[in-house]
Formats: sequence, structure tokens, C-alpha cells
Amino acid sequence: MRLDVEPPFVLVKPVDDERAYYDGLDEDSSWELLGGRLVASPASERHEDLFCFLLTLLRAYLDERGGAVVRGSRYPMRPDPQWSPEPELLVVTDANRHRMTSRRLEGPGDLVVEIASDGDPGLDEREKLPRYEAAAIPEIWLVHPQTETVLVRRLQRGGAYAGERLARGRLDSSVIPGFWIGVEWLWQDQLPSTLACLRQILGGVVGR
Repeated sequence: MRLDVEPPFVLVKPVDDERAYYDGLDEDSSWELLGGRLVASPASERHEDLFCFLLTLLRAYLDERGGAVVRGSRYPMRPDPQWSPEPELLVVTDANRHRMTSRRLEGPGDLVVEIASDGDPGLDEREKLPRYEAAAIPEIWLVHPQTETVLVRRLQRGGAYAGERLARGRLDSSVIPGFWIGVEWLWQDQLPSTLACLRQILGGVVGR
């Protein structure tokens, strides 16, 4: 379903079961299935810029180094029949690629990245983060452009989570060996060149 109103806003409607979500799913859908509700929060221009920036970096890095694949925000993750969130970025390691189907990932991803919307900046942390942790996702990034911080949560041995909230500095992924970003890159009025950032990530060498 296409939405013909302008953000910021969040739309919510109840559904009987997940068939209502998957029957209406296509590349133009803005809905997610969150706990028996369909939720839509269309993106702002800044949100889209951050999404494209991080997706480009991750995809280029994984094209070069391998070990995982990344999908954008129109590929659901289905940890259970009541939840099919569509994180902005979903990374699946090679060990779990057998759980990827043409329509969705069955079970949790290995790294999810959410970018807070202007319509409800607290939605991801309030509703999605507890479910992501219950699904034992190894690494979770919640990007908050409104406060210029990134909340990082990592699964530890023993099943507990440890986290940090970063406004600047280097953020290293625990799931993707060698991948990192400079958090302050995300807060620049004009986002930096993805090629220049990729060169830094790869140690100044792009290509084999």
C-alpha cells in the first residue's frame, strides 16, 4: 500500500495474522508486522541519506571481503509469526544464508541497523530492541539522527547484552570482521564520500 501523506507520522493498524502482512508485501510497501500490528513510518530525506550511505558502505565492503550479505529495508526478518520487522539494514552471515528465502529471512539476522524516524524516534528502542534481544541477534545498531547518537548492543557469552551509546569515535562491528565506521560521519550536514570512507575502512586500498 502506498502512503500519500507527508512524514513525520506513524500509522498503525491491527491485523488478525501475518497473512495480511505478507499478502500485501511488495517493493513499495512501507508496513512492518510488529506484534500483531502493521506499522508504517515513512522516511525523511535525512533518513534516506543515512540509509543509502550505510547500505553502500556495507555492500561495498562485503563485496570486497565476503563472509555475509546485506539487505535493505524491504526484506523482512521473521523471528516468530507475530513479528516481521524490516530493519533498515539486515546482515546475514554465510553460516545463516540457508535461512534466506525470496521473501524473508526465517529467524533472526546477525546484525541489524535501525535508523530512528522523525515520526516516532523512540519506536525502535521502545518496541524493536526488546524483541531483537529476545531473538538473540548478535549485534544491534540503533542510529538516532535526532540526538546524534548510536546505541550499540552486543550479545555476550552467557546470553546477556552489553551496550554503549556513541556520539563520535570509531564503531567496530563484532559480526563483520574489519568493518567499522566513524560515528561522526553520520552527523555531517553533507555526508562524506562513501568511496573515501571505504578507503579508510579498508586501510586505503579498494580492490584486491
